[in-house]
Amino acid sequence: MDILKRVIPKPVKRLGRKWVDQLYFERQLRRATPVLVYQMGKVGSSSIYRSLLKQYAGVVLHSHSFSLNHEAPKIRRLFHWAIVNARPLKVISLTREPIGRNVSAFFQNFERVTGVPYAEANFSIKELKAIFLSNYKHEIPLKWFDNNILANFGIDVFSTPFPENGISTYSNNNIELLVMRLEISDNEKITAINNFLGLDRFQLHNTNIGKKKGYSKTYKAFTSKVKFSPDYIDKMCDSKYFNYFYSKEAINAARKKWSER
Repeated sequence: MDILKRVIPKPVKRLGRKWVDQLYFERQLRRATPVLVYQMGKVGSSSIYRSLLKQYAGVVLHSHSFSLNHEAPKIRRLFHWAIVNARPLKVISLTREPIGRNVSAFFQNFERVTGVPYAEANFSIKELKAIFLSNYKHEIPLKWFDNNILANFGIDVFSTPFPENGISTYSNNNIELLVMRLEISDNEKITAINNFLGLDRFQLHNTNIGKKKGYSKTYKAFTSKVKFSPDYIDKMCDSKYFNYFYSKEAINAARKKWSER
C-alpha cells in the first residue's frame, strides 16, 4: 500500500477523488429530491444549509445564484437536472428586513465593497456610512426574487398574498419552493422545513453569526449609531419587496430604527 502511495502521481489521485465524488453526487441526486438553499446573502441560510447537510438523505446545495454557467460544477449539474431536464427540485429561500440585511452584507463583504481588508481598515463610523451608501448595491434584496426565483423557476411570489406567519410554499411543475422570514423563530423554521421535506426530526444549528466575527464591534457600533436620510428610508420601506413580505408594523419599526431624527 505504501508503494502504491508513492507510485501513483498526485494528479491521478486528485482525478480519482473527483470521479468518486461525482459518482456519489449522481447517486445522491436520485436518492431523494435534491434541495437547493437559494437566496440573497445574509438571511440566515448558512445555518439551514449546514444543518440539512447532516440530516437530509439527498443532495443539498447552497448558492446565491443559479445558472448553467455557474462556477461550481455541482450547481451547473443541478441546473441541468432541474431546469434543462425538468427533474424534481425543492428550493428553500429566506427574506430579511432589507436595511438590516444590507448593512450585514456590507460588513460580510467588507473588502470587496471598501477595497481594504478589515484588519487594515481605519474608517470612522461616518466614513463607513458614506462608503456603504455610495458603494453597496442596495437594490439586491428589492429585486432578488424577480431576478432569481421568477427568472429561473417561473414562480412569481408576489402574485399571491404572503401569510402573516412568515411562511409560504409555492410550486411550478417540477419546482417546489419554501419561503420563510428570517425573523420567525427557529422552532417555526424547523416545523416548516420538516413539513416541506417530509422530515421528522430536523434540528437547526446556528452558524455564520455576525456577532462572532472579527468585525463584530464595528458592526455593533454601526447598527446602533448610523441613521439614514428620508430618501434612503423611503426607497427601502416603500419597495414592493418590503411591503409584500412584511407587515406595516414591521415596516414602521424599521423606519423608526433607521431614520434620522
